[in-house]
Amino acid sequence: MLSERIAALYALLKCNNTDIARFAGCSTGNISRLKTGNRVPGPGSRSIAVFAEGVYGYSDYENMLPTLRKLCGSPGDSKEELIPALKAWLYGSEEIVIPEDAAEPRTRQTKKIRIKTFGEKLDRAMQLLDLSNAQLASHLNIDVSLISRYRRGIYSPLGNERLSEKLADVLRNRAEKSEKKEELAALCGTSADRLDADSLASWLYETEVSDSPQIAKKLLGSLDSFSPQRTLINAVPNIPAIEKVPRYWGSEGLRNAVIRFLSDAAEEGGELLLYSDEPMDWMTEDRSFFALWAMLMMRCVQSGVKIRIIHNVDRRAEEMIAAVRGWLPLYISGMIEPFVFSSTRNGRFSHTVFLHSGHACIHGFFPAGQKERWYDYLTAPGELETVERGFDAMLSEASPFLRTYTPDTAAEYRAFVSAAPRDRGFMLSALPSATMTEDLFRRVISHSEADEEHKKRALAAYRRLRGRFLEDLKERSVDMILCTGPSGYGPDMTVDLSLDLTGISAICDPDEFKEAVSGIIRLVGSEKNFHLTLLPDFPFRDIQIVTFKDAVSVLRRQEPCAAFVFLNPVLTDAVSGYIASLRGNYAQHRRDVIEKLEEMMERTEG
Repeated sequence: MLSERIAALYALLKCNNTDIARFAGCSTGNISRLKTGNRVPGPGSRSIAVFAEGVYGYSDYENMLPTLRKLCGSPGDSKEELIPALKAWLYGSEEIVIPEDAAEPRTRQTKKIRIKTFGEKLDRAMQLLDLSNAQLASHLNIDVSLISRYRRGIYSPLGNERLSEKLADVLRNRAEKSEKKEELAALCGTSADRLDADSLASWLYETEVSDSPQIAKKLLGSLDSFSPQRTLINAVPNIPAIEKVPRYWGSEGLRNAVIRFLSDAAEEGGELLLYSDEPMDWMTEDRSFFALWAMLMMRCVQSGVKIRIIHNVDRRAEEMIAAVRGWLPLYISGMIEPFVFSSTRNGRFSHTVFLHSGHACIHGFFPAGQKERWYDYLTAPGELETVERGFDAMLSEASPFLRTYTPDTAAEYRAFVSAAPRDRGFMLSALPSATMTEDLFRRVISHSEADEEHKKRALAAYRRLRGRFLEDLKERSVDMILCTGPSGYGPDMTVDLSLDLTGISAICDPDEFKEAVSGIIRLVGSEKNFHLTLLPDFPFRDIQIVTFKDAVSVLRRQEPCAAFVFLNPVLTDAVSGYIASLRGNYAQHRRDVIEKLEEMMERTEG
């Protein structure tokens, strides 16, 4: 029966009526009537021809043509071979045999967005560890019905400290005995060597932000809208004279200590190691001090002071985005290496360590919420060495937050890209140079106002990008989102090499633009591993985005050029998920993509 075969086909391809209709170029209702059996046309009808075209287009886009071929018994993956085989299978009478090694749709192979509730997390962990309700209840010495309520999110053991800690211990021990420690660590967003009862408990009981598209938009919007001109302090604050004493009291004392600390660091150079988990009111409530702090931090960076900071953000995405916004002017210098803890901090105490390695340290430790606070200003070598060992211990429990690369460190960025897993996706707001021939690129780059040395570096960068692109096409899927705007670009038809941190771009003339688009059309039509999605809008104008397996790189197209490589799993998952959702929402049949690209060329001629 036709409807049963369509249902089996959908289960195999993990698709729905909307997916097929998008690639068939018809309404969802037309496809729905076939699936429900309300309409049973003949194998030679136009309805089945359109449906088969949609199934082929979807399977092609999702890299599932081999799976479809096995189902239908087709001799090959070409449209001429597979569509007739599909039609014959749809109306066949033989038993439906689902291929055992069916592929997963490529747009659903993106990393999972973090599970947000305790129940969902526990359920996922128990499935991974093949742990039944009865087994877990026996380990915890509680009623089995309670485990069921835990998994459904009705109850949580968080109020029972002994039970909540024991649950984390049971899961960790089970992972070790079943040799699934690495899998459980990946689920928790950490590494196997850092997986312990504390990190498991932090993951289980923390509620994380679930609205990943909004997280990604806020993060990317901050990077896109950043303007160093708006950030620079116009009026340089006066630096007050600070009394040099061994102890400073309260918020005002901490401000004075920080002025002394940063002023000396800017003069002496070296490295700063920074951590504080107390409320930031001491910095933000006094606007004049905040301006002075920002100026002194910038002065340190300009003096060559390197900074390692452990941000106090508790892995919550909103706090991470706030950290990015607040520290972006300093991040962009490339002199700051930020980290975040992979587990929740101890909420009973507040701890501040501002260490100028080998020179001085502001140190405070007191019960959280205590009003009378003091900060010791340490300068004795033995004390500084002890504090630095303590900071290194904290750093060993933290994970990298992001890395910043500038044109001066472009070689390091290229080394990172070369070493990263080759599963990549791109979201571009300018024409990709990697799809151009070298002859075309040379002509385009000749329009640039850059000097000859800069152009030589741009050509070398193009060759690297082009080489990686062609290598990837041979072996794996290359996903690219190209933001064109509703009219398919405008007078600023730019090509840039921000993906390789050259800091150079050029504007195509109309003929060059048409040649560039024509090259993309050839790739869409001939390269099965090249998947292009056209986005009729510019969510972000001045950044290019590259997603890797475990990282996201956001590159600024405007001065100052920089690449921000995010390594934190909460943020990388959010951005990867956001881009995957765009691909899914705007996915089209190759034929339709080519038609839109051809329309862009025609508008250029007009």
